[in-house]
Amino acid sequence: MKIAMVLPPWFKVPPEGYGGIEIIVSLLADGLVGKGHEVTLCTVASSSTKARIFSVFDEEMKSYLDGSPSSFMNIALTHVLASYIELAKGDYDIIHDHTWQEGLSCAAFIDTPIIHTLHGPLDEESIRFYSLFKDYPGIYFVTISNYQQTCLPGLNYAATVYNGIDLPRYPYSEEKEDFFFYMGRFNEAKAPHIACEVTEKLGKKLILAGKIYDKAQHSYFDQYIKPHLSKDISYVGELGHWSEEKMRLFSSARGYLYPIQWDEPFGITIVEAMACGTPAVIFKKGAAPEVIDHGITGFVVETMEEFIDAAKHIDEISPEACRDRVENMFSARRMVDNYERVYKNILGRE
Repeated sequence: MKIAMVLPPWFKVPPEGYGGIEIIVSLLADGLVGKGHEVTLCTVASSSTKARIFSVFDEEMKSYLDGSPSSFMNIALTHVLASYIELAKGDYDIIHDHTWQEGLSCAAFIDTPIIHTLHGPLDEESIRFYSLFKDYPGIYFVTISNYQQTCLPGLNYAATVYNGIDLPRYPYSEEKEDFFFYMGRFNEAKAPHIACEVTEKLGKKLILAGKIYDKAQHSYFDQYIKPHLSKDISYVGELGHWSEEKMRLFSSARGYLYPIQWDEPFGITIVEAMACGTPAVIFKKGAAPEVIDHGITGFVVETMEEFIDAAKHIDEISPEACRDRVENMFSARRMVDNYERVYKNILGRE
């Protein structure tokens, strides 16, 4: 198949640090090329991939994410519009759109079959936009969890394809040290302050990691995290996606605490933890029950009391069961195979 993929221009492929979509697309594109398909990525020129690159911008445009709305939109639309103009000239079998919403604004006017992966949450504003594509011919949607489809019934869904990770990069360990780990954003939706409260009540150690991006996150960190920092609770900053330190912390932690307060559509860091043989504790939000096999690879809880109790019993979870779940459900190989199947099914319909 001749496949094109359109990404946002903010981060290169693969990203050095944050960039969840770019990691997924990097693994997907390289995997498809490895299976003999011809793949074109519309991304920034500094990307590294086995696929062919079409670019408008040479370097990552992430600095515009914190700029004015007009500058942000100008960069996003310039990149996406130029990409679709280029793709319209080719004879692609299918176009896989990984942008937010701007890509579909162009895709609606192209005859090539379009797949759009819903990488983010379906909030009220997003539902209003995506509802325009109900019964729209030639545009198909893929969700990253079954939960997502319940947020907007009736869209032209092709499948659910879980995100995958490059499993061989993640060291598996059954030998754990006496600390818990959290990695992610610092805001009230992710709620790492709850992880701090839990470990304080248990008298345990906690290591926090993640980049603090904007003023709101700095404010959250100063108000909710700094008061907890001590000899037992430490913050180590942002970690590179496949850095040695990140892998060490994931594989040696006794448990991964992920006390989210919003309906997250997937949760890739939970998968990363399980890949290293480290079980997770998470509140029952969004796709959490799909990612964690409750009582087998971690705990999905509903109250603070249950969260604390689950953390107490985290050592009862088998590291091997955690690794096996990722290998069976969330590996890059499985993700590539599933997307390839979706492409073929759609082309069969077309």
